[in-house]
Amino acid sequence: MATVNEITMTVAGNLVADPEIKHTTTGRSVARFRIAQTAAVERNGAWEDGQTTFIRCVAYGPIADHIAASRIGKGTRLVVTGRYAQRDRQTDQGERRSTYELTVDDIGASIKYATVRIDRAPSRPQPAATNDTAGDPWKNDDMFTRQPEQPEF
Repeated sequence: MATVNEITMTVAGNLVADPEIKHTTTGRSVARFRIAQTAAVERNGAWEDGQTTFIRCVAYGPIADHIAASRIGKGTRLVVTGRYAQRDRQTDQGERRSTYELTVDDIGASIKYATVRIDRAPSRPQPAATNDTAGDPWKNDDMFTRQPEQPEF
């Protein structure tokens, strides 16, 4: 099903707390976290912190798995891109509530104030473990360990 007129946005901010990683009954990973972005305001020639905006984020599937494997924690500066939407719900007392949430399409560590090391996640299913390696198409695959060729100047 195609959807049009979604609000896509990219936000840079700091993790408010460690991401909460859970799994659905079908085994799908879900990561929930909030990021905070504080505006800088100039007053009388000096910069001060302005209002802080908190954005709820949720990531599903492989992105949630990668968040868990990355061990990112409170205070990590992230750049998050996704679809911003309103969720309506009803409390146990019958009151209607709305929550705004960014469904994560992509996430990365900001290198504005830090350095990062990128470890590529496997992009293909791992072959089943068997004693027979004769038919293993990945046996001698060094795609992820080869060093790129360096140009000669």
